[in-house]
Amino acid sequence: MRTRTVFVVGAGLGYVLGTRAGREQFDRFKSWSLSVWEDPRVQAQVNGLEVRATDFAKTEGAALRDKVTETVKSVVDSVRDGGTEAG
Repeated sequence: MRTRTVFVVGAGLGYVLGTRAGREQFDRFKSWSLSVWEDPRVQAQVNGLEVRATDFAKTEGAALRDKVTETVKSVVDSVRDGGTEAG
């Protein structure tokens, strides 16, 4: 199944990048996506999400860092102990 998926994706990319009709469709999609991205309503949402992500990182960053550090240490210890998972 994975091989088939890779083949289909490769064939699709080959069509889009290798044929004139595919290239025209790609260029049409690219210009549409850029116009959507530059829409003021989309940019307002993006800016709002950036502010929320920054606030979240400021308030929860230390706790997340501690959890990641603890998890990494647990995985390293598990690997050192022969690959068995603890708890």
